[in-house]
Amino acid sequence: MKEHEFFVGNEGREVFWNIPLPAFEIILFALTFVALAIFAYGVYRRWLMWKAMGKPEMRLDNIKERVKIVLQEVFLQKKVLKDPFPGIMHALIFFGFFVLIFGAAFDAGQHHITEPLFSWTFLKGNFYLGFSFLMDLFGLFVLIGVIIALDRRFVSKPDRMGYRGEVENKPDDVIVLLLIGAIIITGFIAEALRIYVTNPPWEYWSFVGWLLSHTFVGIEHDTARLVHQLTWWVHALLGLGFIAYIPYSRLMHIITTPANHFLQSFKPTGYIEPIRDFENAEAFGVGKLEEFTWKQIFDADACTRCGRCQDGCPAYLTGKPLSPKKMVQDIKTHWLEKAPDAVKAMKAAQLAGAPAEGEAPAEAAAEEATGKALVGEVIDLHELWACTNCMYCMEHCSASIEHVPKIIDMRRYKVLTEADFSPELQLSCRNMENNSNPWGVGAHVRGDWAKELGVKTLAEDPNVEYLFYVGCSGSFDDRGKKISVAFAKILQEAGVSFGILGTEEGCCGDSAMRCGNEYLFQSLAQANIDVMNGYGVKKVIAICPHGYNALKKDYPNFGGNFEVYHHTEIIANLIATGKIKLPEPLKGTFVYHDSCFLGRYNHIYDQPRQILKAIRGINVVEMERNLDKSFCCGAGGARMWMEEDIGERINNARTKQAIAVNADTVAVGCPFCLTMISDGIKDNKKEETMQAWDLAELVVKAMGKEEVKPPVDVCAV
Repeated sequence: MKEHEFFVGNEGREVFWNIPLPAFEIILFALTFVALAIFAYGVYRRWLMWKAMGKPEMRLDNIKERVKIVLQEVFLQKKVLKDPFPGIMHALIFFGFFVLIFGAAFDAGQHHITEPLFSWTFLKGNFYLGFSFLMDLFGLFVLIGVIIALDRRFVSKPDRMGYRGEVENKPDDVIVLLLIGAIIITGFIAEALRIYVTNPPWEYWSFVGWLLSHTFVGIEHDTARLVHQLTWWVHALLGLGFIAYIPYSRLMHIITTPANHFLQSFKPTGYIEPIRDFENAEAFGVGKLEEFTWKQIFDADACTRCGRCQDGCPAYLTGKPLSPKKMVQDIKTHWLEKAPDAVKAMKAAQLAGAPAEGEAPAEAAAEEATGKALVGEVIDLHELWACTNCMYCMEHCSASIEHVPKIIDMRRYKVLTEADFSPELQLSCRNMENNSNPWGVGAHVRGDWAKELGVKTLAEDPNVEYLFYVGCSGSFDDRGKKISVAFAKILQEAGVSFGILGTEEGCCGDSAMRCGNEYLFQSLAQANIDVMNGYGVKKVIAICPHGYNALKKDYPNFGGNFEVYHHTEIIANLIATGKIKLPEPLKGTFVYHDSCFLGRYNHIYDQPRQILKAIRGINVVEMERNLDKSFCCGAGGARMWMEEDIGERINNARTKQAIAVNADTVAVGCPFCLTMISDGIKDNKKEETMQAWDLAELVVKAMGKEEVKPPVDVCAV
């Protein structure tokens, strides 16, 4: 392509203007081969490290859906953009680079394929003008994104970029950002020099280069050509260096993050894989790195240290040692320390004719790897037990990392293998084992709350549409029993056919499972399932989101296949269909607290708000942290039965958020949340101006059936 071939109406440019060919081209090809070889070796080396450790796990089912997820999360930046400012920063760099790579491909395609083979040039005319504009625009986007990233790391320094006020800027972070910035800047300078020397009348479409070209006015063209060549080569070498550097830097997330999205679990949200073979297992849970699955280890390598998980972690934000980001990074560091020995052992085993892949490598890694203990040293026990299982980390992780299952697996090791967990939690587990409830109240009084309501048990009348699974809080906790009574009255008013199990009902087992006592959970679950299946139960309603989640997602593993509803779903439907009326107006400013196990675990956000909107006379407001960004009450993950002896109490922090919006009533849909928020109101000395109610209680009050009074006594933990 020659410069004089172009004129107004046939705009274009010579792709390799001012670059002596073919000598320079041969050198460029050679350097490209070297860069790709270094890249390939780095990826292969990483592959061996992934392959060498971890138990087998199948994550290659439903390929079509997995590809769809990659398109949504990678190419549309779905999760990334949920956090607007850093999301836009990342999108500017990502989409900018994406377009620039395609632009470079167009350049190469014309120069190396279409022009020499077919005498066809497409980078000309209006297409070229649009192409030039987009290339400059997206190059500018990348540069803006890099500047924002540098500001966040070295100037504004948000807490999520570090840990407890200490910024985690590693040399690699600086190198990557400066490398990307240098690629863009040298590209613009080379473009500006070309425009300055050639001075085509249409190059204002390359608006950045055109504006920058004015800074070279007065420089001799020969000098400008020399500087252009030097700049062009610096630009090319930086680009090739970028490719080669990817597997050895944080840029590896270009590969690992899309892969982790592709490999994410299709199990229900928050699903915990059960232990399936208690009889033959020598140990339970995860006490060593190699006892994780390969996917759980790969998870750690996919972490980008963005800190989104840390941003909303209730444990971290109230001064506990736990940071989901730090935990994952500590696992990654531990893996990087152990993996080289594991790779050597894997290769040795393969040479010796080892059995199937996934068996010998794991065994060899276990024998060869040394260093700190995973549970207790790599992951401090205070970190392990601080987690409320709220799932904020998993919901907002832009790399689809699965934090909570790792924590549960490590808890299983402490509880089932080492029998090492807090005395108060041991007491709750004994109570669940002996009396099928964490409080240890006699199981014979489980159905006493319903005696005056005329509610029948399934033993008395099994021919009902719904089983009302009351749960432990609704059966034994004085505050929780008020919720059970209120909901039963709603069902009766609406003419819904339902019954309870009474003394035949047992603890759902969620707290046992979440604390790591999987054996106890399965025992409790199986007992409930046997009873329910014995009565032919098809539909179940639960007032506790923890029981609701367990029955819905965990019980099917053991033969408990039921349609499970939360009471807010049922109430919202009864209101919408006119089966219950709410004639009595209530007064005050109401705010709804999203339960973690109702919201993030089961995506029930609308129905509770629909209920509040149906109540006349109230002003409904939202806390700053709401919906999928809601702040935990502090009771999940078996934390209901454990003391908080580090930092601020989580329930108090959540209550302050309700106080901040001047709410006088906090509405909840969970008995655990009700207890925690009620305690938070007391601790914040707001008893005279603020109350906490379950939505069922508020609905009964709005129905005009009775004046619901909040009880004073709460069953002690």
